[in-house]
Amino acid sequence: MTGGAAFDDLGDAEKVKFCEAEIISALAKLDDAIARMAALRTEVEDPDGLVRFTLGEDGRLLSLFIHDAATTSLTNLALEQKLNGLFEAGNEAMWLSRMEFWSDFQEGERL
Repeated sequence: MTGGAAFDDLGDAEKVKFCEAEIISALAKLDDAIARMAALRTEVEDPDGLVRFTLGEDGRLLSLFIHDAATTSLTNLALEQKLNGLFEAGNEAMWLSRMEFWSDFQEGERL
């Protein structure tokens, strides 16, 4: 159906069926978008290999690994600074991923 005139030519029952089909299609696209958004992950790894973690689509920490060598090669303050820097970089990357996702969603590229 390409235009309003064609829709207007439908009977009441056909209009209802058309609208129901459009709603079902829109809901399926929304369900898919929600599932893809929920699956977004940001993986961050320290160049030294001492720390790595995964952030979810909303920035929540999903996993964290700290190598045993971190306790002997870093002071508490150095480890804290390393974690803070990595979390900052990870959150920036996660928000960029979210912005790209919503940009694609709005443009209809992923629908």
